[in-house]
Amino acid sequence: MNDTVVIIPIRLKASRFPNKPFAKIGDLPMLHYVYKRVSAITSNLFLAICDQEVKEYCKEMNLKFIMTDPNHKSGSDRIGEAVKKLEDITNFKFVINVQGDMPFINKHHINLLKKKLLQFQIATLACPFISLDEAKNSSKVKVTIEDNNYALDFSRMLQSKLKINKNVFHHIGVYAYHKQFLLDFVSLSPTQRELDEKLEQLRVININKIGISIIKEEILGVDTKEDLDRVNRLILKNE
Repeated sequence: MNDTVVIIPIRLKASRFPNKPFAKIGDLPMLHYVYKRVSAITSNLFLAICDQEVKEYCKEMNLKFIMTDPNHKSGSDRIGEAVKKLEDITNFKFVINVQGDMPFINKHHINLLKKKLLQFQIATLACPFISLDEAKNSSKVKVTIEDNNYALDFSRMLQSKLKINKNVFHHIGVYAYHKQFLLDFVSLSPTQRELDEKLEQLRVININKIGISIIKEEILGVDTKEDLDRVNRLILKNE
């Protein structure tokens, strides 16, 4: 992993779950729990932050961070700024973007993403839907996959012609990039469909293939307080 940097974007102002990065998972704030989880995989790890409160916490707990503009429209844009700043202090060819609300990310997931970069400039993960009802939920992003290898499309609505877990799967928003591809990507203007769907990967889907690795399990993310309760119950159960 010496040629790869992992960046976790962190922002306090989330509309659905304000101050989510400081919500407790076990005994740690979420941002620290995810950081600790990834630090067991690689030491080449940084938080991309924009809030003074988060900066103070990182300094107190000795977490590596890069300050970024608070006005970025997307996590990828924040990652892009962090990469430009990191170029001055460390050498790397690849970037992995791990979301700060994914406490069950593990080494297997990271390795799958890295392996896909042998074929593609950008890669991400998907998993099976647990039910048709879940697939119909617009908050669960759908990815249509070609030959279990790369993405044909992303959407929030389930198209009737598609069969879940056969050619459409649940997209997991963890990404790996060749560094230069990421910098080129964030320099592009958002497409209208990206803005409509609120899916930044649609900025690139028509100009470059996105490699997909399918995993068996969902990497539970924390979008709501109910999700947080579920994650904490699972952690307590497995201790």
